[in-house]
Amino acid sequence: MLALKHFKVIALTHRHLGLDLVGKFHVEPDEQKSRFQEHLSQFEMKEFMFLSTCNRVEFFFRSPMNFDNERIVDLFKSFYPNLSLEDIDKAAELSRLHYGPDAIRHIFHVSSSLDSLIIGEREIITQVRMAYERAHKNGFTGDFIRIGVQKAIETAKQIYTETEIATKPISAVNLAYRQLIDRELNKDHSIIYVGAGQTIEAIAGNLKKHDFKSIKVFNRTKEKAVALAAIIDGEGFGLNEFVEKAGNFDVLVTCTGSDHSILNAEMFKQLGVEGKKIIVDLAIPNDIDRSVLEEYDIDYISIEELKEEAKRNLKEREKEVFRCEQLVEMRIEEFETAFKNRKLELAMQEIPQIMKEIKLRALEKTFAKDLNALDPQSKETLEKILNYLEKKYISIPMKMAKQVVLEQDLKDPIIE
Repeated sequence: MLALKHFKVIALTHRHLGLDLVGKFHVEPDEQKSRFQEHLSQFEMKEFMFLSTCNRVEFFFRSPMNFDNERIVDLFKSFYPNLSLEDIDKAAELSRLHYGPDAIRHIFHVSSSLDSLIIGEREIITQVRMAYERAHKNGFTGDFIRIGVQKAIETAKQIYTETEIATKPISAVNLAYRQLIDRELNKDHSIIYVGAGQTIEAIAGNLKKHDFKSIKVFNRTKEKAVALAAIIDGEGFGLNEFVEKAGNFDVLVTCTGSDHSILNAEMFKQLGVEGKKIIVDLAIPNDIDRSVLEEYDIDYISIEELKEEAKRNLKEREKEVFRCEQLVEMRIEEFETAFKNRKLELAMQEIPQIMKEIKLRALEKTFAKDLNALDPQSKETLEKILNYLEKKYISIPMKMAKQVVLEQDLKDPIIE
């Protein structure tokens, strides 16, 4: 299949280039049309799609040209005129080129997260879909990439549904959330968040539905604490107000960027803390001083503990990769069949109109006098016969052609 032979992927990923260099090849969505469009014909690209995530940049395209290292450098120079030659040469050297069936296999792997920094993360499905939608809107894609992406996303959804690749969480936020839920939190508990960055925001958002009796947020910058507290229906304070405002909490979740511990036993003593407390410390280094754990009854969940659980879960996910690979290989065959069918439909789409024109010419010109001699009932019967023959003359060649294209046995029934 010529279209498959011409399909290529140039991949710049975290594994080979590092995140800093990959980031230099990112192009904002609203800039992609102007950045790429004028150069596609230069490289004989019949279709093109650009994918950029936090750890990869990839170019999917159909072109009969041979893409060796020199041509990849030329491509990058055209697409990124402001990048240094040093960055372009390094990226070209460390890029991975996939072509033909391997390129299709690659887009299936990418969509299914089998090639991701974190195996089993579902976000990549949305990223691939949005990359296609942008490319389609920009007029860059055709049937090959459309069907390829469609089948890749279907495969990814099947993998997430039928395998265990995404069942065990490996992000600190999800693991911490699950451990807290296992502690059977309820509305009578009060919770404190220390920090107001993305990690605290994420876990606080997950816990919001539990409608705690009291929610307080403390941060070095009080404005950020107040802003987050407004989102989760709590109160925001500066970190310097902790001893004064914290009170006798039940749960404390902390994650700051401090280079040393910020909460110690002396502060807890001033709070008058009583009873067993749950503390989740997601900071590196830890926000909780060891003296707190030594002097108080603490159910302590540390980032180190969560990282070890994440490693175990990741190993469990990796065990599923072989099964996922089998599903990918099955789906690749479906893609080839779907694209062959589409090519056949395009090749034969004019047949119905041609047959209608032949019928009309026969009725209105070639056999017009003979038809005028017939009575109304005979004309009606003849019209039914012609309509039946027209339908069969259209469907039979389509069936025969489809069997040939799909390499099926021509002895399969043509006429029912």
